[in-house]
Amino acid sequence: MSTHYKSLLGFRDQAKRLHIHLTEIQDTASHQPYQHQHMAEEAFYLLDGSAEYRFAGKTIVAGPGDVVFIPSGVLHAEINYLTPSLRYLTIRTVEPDDEPCCCGEDRDPRSNASIP
Repeated sequence: MSTHYKSLLGFRDQAKRLHIHLTEIQDTASHQPYQHQHMAEEAFYLLDGSAEYRFAGKTIVAGPGDVVFIPSGVLHAEINYLTPSLRYLTIRTVEPDDEPCCCGEDRDPRSNASIP
């Protein structure tokens, strides 16, 4: 698989409403983003590589040092990768009854996705 996630801050650190993970897409040509939405607010801080993000009628071209913010409830992940690889931090709120984060480490799996 060409995509790797590493949780940097989550439930194991006693964070209840904040999650941060590192995403590394080693081969953007083989990575198919999927349209989705969630109640969490989400921000991507790009470390290496660049991409064009399209959501909510906007187009944002981002590269190292840029932040892309996705508000709660917005359909997103229409992405045109501009480099062969991409590394970024995902900073995301953890919301009650929301879907878990893609890395699966934003909340205790025994908690049935409910936040105190």
